[in-house]
Amino acid sequence: MKKGALRYSVKIDVRAAYDQLEISLADLVRDHRAEILALIERMKHKDPKEIEETVYKNFAFDLCPACQRAYIREPLRFHPEMGIPESDIDIDGFLRSLGVKTDNDEDIPPA
Repeated sequence: MKKGALRYSVKIDVRAAYDQLEISLADLVRDHRAEILALIERMKHKDPKEIEETVYKNFAFDLCPACQRAYIREPLRFHPEMGIPESDIDIDGFLRSLGVKTDNDEDIPPA
């Protein structure tokens, strides 16, 4: 984009969601050492970036006006390199044709 051109800023924060913890007296006095050691052992061979991204990841984009309109129309299916969709695509219909149940379906057998 040219300097000074109209642009739109998009910021996305993806965070792990947790239910509120209810900590009892038994939780406070229990020895958690074995649990912590087991957790460390499970994470020992994982990529630190992968571990971090399971808890938090953020994205920031600058969009041109055309990409902004496409993003607003379908924010979860937006890919800037694809440009503006020329027609509406029936993703649910495509998934149904493969025999995949979508959120909008009852039990529909594969075609």
